[in-house]
Amino acid sequence: MKKIAIALISLPLFALSGAALAADAAAGADKASMCLDCHMNDDFKGLSAEDIEGMIKAARAGDDHDPSINDLAEEDIADVAAWFAHEGAK
Repeated sequence: MKKIAIALISLPLFALSGAALAADAAAGADKASMCLDCHMNDDFKGLSAEDIEGMIKAARAGDDHDPSINDLAEEDIADVAAWFAHEGAK
């Protein structure tokens, strides 16, 4: 009985934890506007949001990148990557 109660209490927490951490492509649309000076929607076509996020982080860490990428907050990178993954898939 105790195990069932713990499972029932934990289920909503587990279900909501992924939603809270998920990237928001709609929020990324506004944040990606600075990227569109150099990139097209389909520049990242076929790549997952995780791949694009890794590329953004690698670009920020390197020396050869547009300085405006530094204006993108760390917490916004996943949203921008999700937006490019969504828009590039069209």
